[in-house]
Amino acid sequence: MSSTPLRPVLLGTDLGIYAMARSFHETFGVTSVVISELPRGPINDSAIVRNVFIGAEAGDERILTALTQVAEQEPEAQHVLVVNSDHQLAFVLRHREQIEEHYVVPYAPASVIDTLADKTAMYQVTRRLGIPTPATVAVEPGDESAAWRDAAAELTFPIVMKPFAGAEFEELEFAGHRKVYRLEDAEELVVELSRIAAAGYTGTMLLQQLILGDDTANRVVNLYRDRRGQITLAASGHVLLAMHQPTFIGNSAIIMVDYQEELVAQVAAVLDAVDYRGFASVDYKVDSRDGVAYLLDINPRPGRSHYYAGVGGASAARSLVADFVTDEPLATQRATTPGIYAYIPTFVLGRYVRDRELLRRARAVLRRRRGVHPLAYAADRNLRRWWYRILAQVNQLRGLWRFYPRPTDSGF
Repeated sequence: MSSTPLRPVLLGTDLGIYAMARSFHETFGVTSVVISELPRGPINDSAIVRNVFIGAEAGDERILTALTQVAEQEPEAQHVLVVNSDHQLAFVLRHREQIEEHYVVPYAPASVIDTLADKTAMYQVTRRLGIPTPATVAVEPGDESAAWRDAAAELTFPIVMKPFAGAEFEELEFAGHRKVYRLEDAEELVVELSRIAAAGYTGTMLLQQLILGDDTANRVVNLYRDRRGQITLAASGHVLLAMHQPTFIGNSAIIMVDYQEELVAQVAAVLDAVDYRGFASVDYKVDSRDGVAYLLDINPRPGRSHYYAGVGGASAARSLVADFVTDEPLATQRATTPGIYAYIPTFVLGRYVRDRELLRRARAVLRRRRGVHPLAYAADRNLRRWWYRILAQVNQLRGLWRFYPRPTDSGF
């Protein structure tokens, strides 16, 4: 690396943000600046993070001011901005030109990111490449209920509903708000869309055919594609358990590193087709009826649970720095080291993993002490952090017992 000091600057407070700071520290020995509204457990009391708090409900101008101040405090450093949520990415794209006065902004052009988000365009890409995707239709919350019913008639209930514009939707607060909805019939569709419309959501909602299978039918793929069109990070994982609280549905809680070349190649082909550059996190689900792996979503960011790739031996920070900071070619980092990423205590696997052979494999990995909690970092030991981690795990277990007491054939 060059002699210019590297300073990662991260927006947010969640698990994925801390995991990115951990990746930078493990790989380059540098601390990160985290800009957020208020203190929150994953980033508190950390030796690898310098927190900058800007107050609740901070708007764009306050965030931009904080970014400028952080950069001006260390003018000799190379500042790299990393975000990991839809609304933060939208903020960066809105103000990219101004931010780039002080920062490396490691994200694809807005037009490319919009293409990834366009389900119609992506359906054409995946169809051309022969990649299975679930049948999907779009509905507008502002339309009449008859239009919702007509659109849903193209699918077979039960179905899944989720927002097209995650950035806008995740900012809303209303009764019944969920990240992903399972809908049993047209009546439930009308009820939920009416709530969403009343909450002020002006974007599109997507209705998608439900793919059968419990949490262990889910797969995750994470890639980094650089400016040369080369894949410099490739990881895939077998989800053993997901989170089931309404606003966290779809996030993985326990992932076993499981490198699947076929899935990696499919995602690489999609990124090549749209000439995407940067991090991509991708969700798959294997239909329990026929074993077909359906590509569900492609997200233009590392993802909340991206550190499973680090457990597998691939550094997210290394790919980003080689591409945007040092401009050096980097051989593909394949996450192939056996390991299990575990945000929830792994003793629950006996309850939730019904495939006994899969459970045996997972326990064999754990016996080799290859289970990793993303917040349990030896270089960042702190009694308060340890206590937070224990309390967070207790809360996660409570949420699991409440919202998903037993595995189901659909994962809902």
